[in-house]
Amino acid sequence: MLRRWRRDGVFPDGVPQGFDCLVSGVGILATAIGLSKAFQNKKYKSAIQMGIAGAYRSSGLSIGDVVEVESDCILEFLPWEPNTFFASGVLPFERKPKRVKGATVLNCAKTEETGNARGKKAQIETMEGAAFFAVCEEYEVQAVQVRAISNYAGLYDKDEWEIERALRSLNELACPI
Repeated sequence: MLRRWRRDGVFPDGVPQGFDCLVSGVGILATAIGLSKAFQNKKYKSAIQMGIAGAYRSSGLSIGDVVEVESDCILEFLPWEPNTFFASGVLPFERKPKRVKGATVLNCAKTEETGNARGKKAQIETMEGAAFFAVCEEYEVQAVQVRAISNYAGLYDKDEWEIERALRSLNELACPI
């Protein structure tokens, strides 16, 4: 099942003409390094980060929902190091998803207690969003982040995550471009 997901991804018919696709990998460092290399090799006006996310139960979001992240921070750095980054671009899609606050985390919430605590600061958690916004800001690239909910943060049983459903939701949003 995972092999099929990796092959098909968000663009099962290929990346739309006029777009480049970077698969940076999971996490803050992989995203920062991969995106920095891409931006050093080519000048971009805008970038869209698409991926999956865990929703905090207090968010009211459901598995399969697609959201646009309007702001993101590295949660573990708060409150010692304020670090909120903001979206600066416009989605090129007809359908406009709900806008949410994201939290970039070093580790997924593995307990309901952690998920509930983090849910007081954000609606979703990812492992790359703040790095994406920060690198785009540094290179003066307009940035938009779109995520599909694959699981509830705090539920760490990956067998319960619905990655394929989340990717289908992203595909439905992105395919018209």
